[in-house]
Amino acid sequence: MDLSNRNIDKAVEDIRNFFNAAGVSRRDTLKICLVIEESLLRYQEHFGESQKIDLYMKKWFSAPKIIIRLKGKPFDPLQDNQEEDSVFSNDVMRNLLQYDAAGTVYRYENGYNEIVSYSTRERKQLKIPGGSVTISILLAIICSMLMQFFLSPETQSILINDVVSPILSTLMSLIITITVFMMFFSIVSSICAIEDAAMLSNIGITVLKRFFILSCMIIALAIGVSMIFFPIFSFDSGASVSVGEIIALFLSIIPTNILSAFSEGNVLQVAVLAFLTGVCVTIIGNRINNLKAIINDLNVLILKVMSIVFKVIPLVIYFCILKTLSSHDFSEFFVVWKIIAAELIVYGIFSVLVAAYMIITTGTKFSDFVKKISPAALIAFTTSSSVTAFPKNLEVAKDSLNVEEKFCDFFLPIALVLFAPSIIIEMVVCAFYAVHASHLTISVVQLLIIAFLAIQLSIATPKVAGSAAAAFTILLTQLHLSPELIGYLMISNILSDNVFSTLNVFTHDCELINVSHKMGFVNRD
Repeated sequence: MDLSNRNIDKAVEDIRNFFNAAGVSRRDTLKICLVIEESLLRYQEHFGESQKIDLYMKKWFSAPKIIIRLKGKPFDPLQDNQEEDSVFSNDVMRNLLQYDAAGTVYRYENGYNEIVSYSTRERKQLKIPGGSVTISILLAIICSMLMQFFLSPETQSILINDVVSPILSTLMSLIITITVFMMFFSIVSSICAIEDAAMLSNIGITVLKRFFILSCMIIALAIGVSMIFFPIFSFDSGASVSVGEIIALFLSIIPTNILSAFSEGNVLQVAVLAFLTGVCVTIIGNRINNLKAIINDLNVLILKVMSIVFKVIPLVIYFCILKTLSSHDFSEFFVVWKIIAAELIVYGIFSVLVAAYMIITTGTKFSDFVKKISPAALIAFTTSSSVTAFPKNLEVAKDSLNVEEKFCDFFLPIALVLFAPSIIIEMVVCAFYAVHASHLTISVVQLLIIAFLAIQLSIATPKVAGSAAAAFTILLTQLHLSPELIGYLMISNILSDNVFSTLNVFTHDCELINVSHKMGFVNRD
């Protein structure tokens, strides 16, 4: 066929239907069609409409593939853009050539210009709670059984101590490192969303106080319920309550060395630095050109790095469970139900209290509220991630919850970072379980340390599936408990994470309405 506009349109339509029928993702199909259409138009401009082309569509080992052949002198339409009438620039073409699971290439062979496009079938994700993390747990259990059945105790010990432990330690250090930087830029970026220092003083401080009060309420509830399931508290255990020790505990949040706060992974000191930095940037305002834009770009960069690093989370969980099972009996896993039951009771009570306050003080109809936030809540439930649900939740808040857009842009991002009820609950309950499993007791001073760590780690832990592994490691280390207990803690986390991520969206939106009504950021139309 020749390169007339009609034939080009028909060829592109045939290619679209071919890739769609082969199960290629809609996104990749669209990009391929755009690239092919632009390439044929460039051929048309360069060789003329009368030039003949051949189009071949076939499958190679179930992978759809097309070949466009044109006889003539070499001309690469994917790069050469010397014609003024080209629709896409070379930069646009390069962007379009970034596929998820496909490719388009040019080659010149035996006097023919060839464009080859190919793709694999669209991969359908396995729809199970926890996804790859759950698979990691199951694989770890199976591998542990096989090890105990086929390997001698000496071989198991060498494998765990000389292979698994070093790899696990390195991966955990990597996760903690990137978590610290992610937390810093997330907090700074959220505070920078405030327009000026006056708004920060009037709104930011009030919101932070509310988060702190609610966090203390959650900790009190979690301690009360945990004492029922794990009765290990004792006024007489450990050392007596020391005022100096308590004061030192609170003074430890103030960083004395900026670099050491990051290098040592002191998440609460980094949080203080982030808050001070965000306040200073807000006060400076526009006196430094593009300062806020640079911070936002750095935040995006760190989040991208985090998304790459956190791909090793399933591997970390696999090694954690494998190491735990190598030294514990399988029957001990049945105690995990106690952790989950205690956590769900605490979060259930807190959610009821927050929702009741919203209904009474703002007059919000509960059924309407649930219906409005359900799209974001569904995303959180299916992905076990408040971060994944955040864009939809922000859209819902602006469009459906009758809250001013400016306040939504401030409150929800900072709530995502600084207010995580589920993590606070998990840290407290899991601390009680870990101490109970170690056959120890908890003193008043240790309760304060647990409360302190709960708030600290709720800020530091990214709100994505499996990220609690780093928080649990820090928790066990600070309490001087065996890190092998992390296997049980991670199982409880995975089994409850879908529900907890949904409740996080629910409580954040309840508080958004509560605070916006209290401070007058409600749309009047």
